[in-house]
This record gives sequence, C-alpha cells and structure tokens, in this order.
Amino acid sequence: MGARPELPVGAVYTHDLQLRGFAISMARADELADAARRINQLGADGSLRPRAVEVLPLEAAADAHRRLEAGQVRGTRLVLRP
Repeated sequence: MGARPELPVGAVYTHDLQLRGFAISMARADELADAARRINQLGADGSLRPRAVEVLPLEAAADAHRRLEAGQVRGTRLVLRP
C-alpha cells in the first residue's frame, strides 16, 4: 500500500485519461460487488476494452521471448498455448 509507482503523467494529461482505483484488501463485500458490476457494465458497453492478445503455440516460446527482449511487443500480450 505504501508503493509509489511511476506514472506517465504526460500521457495521462495529453490524452485526457483518468485513473481510478481502490484498495481491494480493505473493501467490503458490497463494495467488491459494486466494482464487479461496474467492470461488467464497462465491458458490455465497450468502454473497457481488453488489450490485444496474440496466441502462439508453446513451440514459439523462444521466438516470443526474443521479441519481448528486443522490444518488438508493444500494447499486445503474448499468450503461449500448449
């Protein structure tokens, strides 16, 4: 809870973004239920979009690792499927 992560405030400012959150470890059950409902609503209306995902066969693990190290993966999650 005392962590102070770096936040790219320039991008937040220039793209008119918002950052909201709460400490889940201190939330009551009704607050968690409200948060789950809100997340579901955002997903349903298209406001909350998942990141792009590239699914690769497990055999491509070495190539995926090389791409990550080379900085060739931006804004996409690589998922290895057995």
